[in-house]
Amino acid sequence: MGTKTAKKTSPFKEFALFEKEIKDFANKYKTIVVNQAKRTSEYFEMSCFNYIVRFYELNGYDLEVRNLQAGKYKYKCSPAGIQSNFSHFEASIEIEKKKLNFEIQHNLAVQSSQDGKLFTTPDISVIKKGKVKYTKEYYNTKTTFSYVENKDLMTFCEVKQFNPFPELLFNFIGVLNELKVEYMTDNGIKHSTDHIAPSLMISGKPNKQTTTIRESLESRYNINILYDLFFNATFTFSKGNIDDLRKTGKKPCS
Repeated sequence: MGTKTAKKTSPFKEFALFEKEIKDFANKYKTIVVNQAKRTSEYFEMSCFNYIVRFYELNGYDLEVRNLQAGKYKYKCSPAGIQSNFSHFEASIEIEKKKLNFEIQHNLAVQSSQDGKLFTTPDISVIKKGKVKYTKEYYNTKTTFSYVENKDLMTFCEVKQFNPFPELLFNFIGVLNELKVEYMTDNGIKHSTDHIAPSLMISGKPNKQTTTIRESLESRYNINILYDLFFNATFTFSKGNIDDLRKTGKKPCS
């Protein structure tokens, strides 16, 4: 009985369960994954990336694997390295006979919406296709730096392998302010296509305090704060529940 209780309340999950999820996901897209994950947090981040891909699939996008490395899908599990050395997904949808294309990228640096000289790296970002840029001017060492300009960022997600706590939730609003300042004042600029609203994806279960904070923040901003994803992600991102997730919205019909 003690073991079962621990599993229900723990923000951790066995590697084998993650490996099966990731293998099943790769099989669906007829690819093989380079499994470079060494920590539970990396497995969880990879799993959350896959669920964002699923969000777009369930919202009518066509998904394609891009930039395989030696024929295999390679996740970017840290900010280190440049995007061209890792894989990503392309999400395409036709609106009014025009095909729109986006990329779901992993650990890509994004330009601040407040100061063009600043960058931060959300765990998952959705950008306009072909907008990753490269420069040798960012670091003193002339190391190549890959990034996307803020105007080409559609939305982003942060992934945290923790039980939720107040500072974690409030820190996410700081990231929102830095990357999508427009969401702080008018619930976000409307797009011609649906994108998942900026989201904080957390592995562990909330308590009364963090539930109250989530309700307050979601009432003020167009965001998703998602709890207990170690055990509820399949339910949260299922066909029957996908419409419960907030989106950036569509432009009003003219």
